Amino acid sequence: MAASLDSKRNQGLRPEIQGLRGLAVALVVVFHIWPATLPGGYVGVDVFFVISGFLITGLLARMALLEGHISLMAFYSRRVRRLLPAALLTLLVALAGTLVLLSSARWEETATQVAASALYAQNWRLAWQAVDYLGAEEAASPVQHFWSLSIEEQFYIVWPMLMMAVLWLASRFRLSPRGALLGALAVVFAGSLSVSVFVTRSDPAGAYFFTHTRLWELALGGLLALAAPDLNGDTGHKAALPLRAAMQAAGLAAIGASALFFSAATPFPGAYALLPTLGSVLVIAAGDIHPGRFRGLHSAVLRFVGDRSYSIYLWHWPLIVFYTAHRPVIGLAAGLGLIVLTLAVSHLSYRFVEQRYRRPRSDTEWKPLAHGALAVAVCVMAAGGLNYALDRQAIDTSLIGTSDYPGPAALLANAVVPPGVELLPSLGQLKRDVPIVYRLKCHQEQSSIRAVGCMLGDPNGTTTIVVAGDSHAAQWIPAIDRIAKDRKWKLITFTKAACPFTRAAVKDNGKPYEACAKWRDNVLAEIRRLRPDLMFTSQSRYSSTPEPEMIEGLRSIWAELNEQGVRVIAIRNTPYVKFDPGDCLAADPAKCVTVRKDVEAGNVLAVAAAPLPGVRVVDLNDALCSRETCNAVVGNIIVWRDVHHMTATYALALAPSLAKAAGL
Repeated sequence: MAASLDSKRNQGLRPEIQGLRGLAVALVVVFHIWPATLPGGYVGVDVFFVISGFLITGLLARMALLEGHISLMAFYSRRVRRLLPAALLTLLVALAGTLVLLSSARWEETATQVAASALYAQNWRLAWQAVDYLGAEEAASPVQHFWSLSIEEQFYIVWPMLMMAVLWLASRFRLSPRGALLGALAVVFAGSLSVSVFVTRSDPAGAYFFTHTRLWELALGGLLALAAPDLNGDTGHKAALPLRAAMQAAGLAAIGASALFFSAATPFPGAYALLPTLGSVLVIAAGDIHPGRFRGLHSAVLRFVGDRSYSIYLWHWPLIVFYTAHRPVIGLAAGLGLIVLTLAVSHLSYRFVEQRYRRPRSDTEWKPLAHGALAVAVCVMAAGGLNYALDRQAIDTSLIGTSDYPGPAALLANAVVPPGVELLPSLGQLKRDVPIVYRLKCHQEQSSIRAVGCMLGDPNGTTTIVVAGDSHAAQWIPAIDRIAKDRKWKLITFTKAACPFTRAAVKDNGKPYEACAKWRDNVLAEIRRLRPDLMFTSQSRYSSTPEPEMIEGLRSIWAELNEQGVRVIAIRNTPYVKFDPGDCLAADPAKCVTVRKDVEAGNVLAVAAAPLPGVRVVDLNDALCSRETCNAVVGNIIVWRDVHHMTATYALALAPSLAKAAGL
């Protein structure tokens, strides 16, 4: 998407590549606006990867083999002039637009992603979010699309150095420079593709963003560039026109089929990404052809879009995110309007930013690097400053239970709820309103098997209680911690993402969740050592586990704990609402409501506890929802931080109700 075409001494702008760029960015834009129309349009990014690998490798190979060396200063100077001005302008505008157009609940994560994007590490930020149970609930940010640009930039940084090392070894051992480069790139291609296939099976969410699972796509384009007889990349000019036409048609068909028939359910990238990438190779290898009156990739529209493809890719996504934050569904008219607006903004960006800074203004190649570093620092500081300001905002939990913030008393005791009161927490604090175990790093992520516990309550207490379970158990920790502090009990927490405290087998991303079973056994061993008096637990829904198996798994552990003298208090699972609380409250609080019977699951914990006298089941859903509905706000306190977790503030407000229901 961002590969430069500014080396024109040996190669001009190849019209078929510009047309292919136009097609690729069109696929991406249509997919983002109307995903049901083109469910595999995301493959446009893979087409860009092949083009970038082809152009950059060809540029570096010409420098090395025709000029005798690779000038890193010249190469990186061109990269900075080509990429940074438009990218950093987009990031700063996206950050400003976030403050004006998006809910303050989204400010912190967007600022974090702006900084990651400016440093070209956005793909790793999103890969982390894909495995981070809190991050997985985040709405799309206006700079999320920088993940692919980050992978390309990482390629630009590493690949010239790798080529230089290979050329040095080739000269030392008297090998063919081109042969050595082909061999090295073939190893990169094969290794990365193998890793991509494996990781896509084991960790599909992360595989989509990892650099090492995508590198083979850029390497594939590089192999094509090195295979060109004259290093000009025009690999098809000597072949017969009918053969080249067939190659182009087959390549375009492969890309089109991928865009039409792939979907979110397709294991991607992995082996499936070979279809659009090999299709791209065929199109590039076919060269510049347009038989008869058929213009094909020579189409003026495609070439116009292709010339502006970088700016189009940069600007289309923020515009979509800002629009959908207020109107989630993009209809035909709105979609066409977004396309026209994208083209207009992109043309201005292309003409006044891309073209203006693309050519050197002096013979000093280090100046663009220095200016670029300074511009990146300014962007990172702007995003960091926003996060710093947000982090300094404290949630005043002393207001809970006052006349302005009756919280659950509004449902349980018909307490008067005064209007016009600022909500607690504020929308800007909403995503950070999590139990303290997340900040203390006690809540374990999916891969961990360690029985790491936080000590809360009264550390000197002689009565010991524990909390064990998944994030739906962790969400009750603020209330349980308050109960423990009031009674001078020692509280130790053992919680893990998506891991219920049961012997029933559960799955993670469709695969057996082995780390959960090992963690559970380690926690049980730790509980035996601690010999607590009481254990609290709760859990989310696990539809992949048959209910009879879940019930038996729960009873097995609870009966064992009862035999050890540990009483168990199981808290019924909380509902899943059908709105994102941050965006919804910012847009129209009156619509932040869900019909209770539609989102409240059966009480599997009560069924499991029935034959066990040492287990007590607590149901506090009446303190979360009215008889008919579940609202985002109760008693001027926001109930939900996402679609299925309570805010820590509301959980704290439930401490008296939990203590009473548990008989404590």
